[in-house]
Amino acid sequence: MNPSPEKRSARRYIHKLPMDLYRMNYQNKHNSYYAEMNDCSDNGLSLMTNEKLVLGELIYLELKNYDPNIRLPIKEQSYSGIIRWGKRYQSANAGTNGLYKYGIEFSTQNVRP
Repeated sequence: MNPSPEKRSARRYIHKLPMDLYRMNYQNKHNSYYAEMNDCSDNGLSLMTNEKLVLGELIYLELKNYDPNIRLPIKEQSYSGIIRWGKRYQSANAGTNGLYKYGIEFSTQNVRP
């Protein structure tokens, strides 16, 4: 028995890509943080960042080094989304300790910082 079955219905594409993450509902501040996309699908993506975020929080993402010629389901350079899950990333690599991994569901709300 699989203790934690996948809940996604769309195919996941593994692709690392740097991005700027903006917190939209955090004390009405629009601070930018570095994040890195791990994978994406038609309806969301997962990312790593050292910023602790809140489940349900609305965020805005801008992809860096975006190349529309790469075959990915995401076709825009920026997205808004809602944090659906998060966990502290545990690794044997000391350089990645202190990072958090989050699942983002794309939102139909068009927010910009």
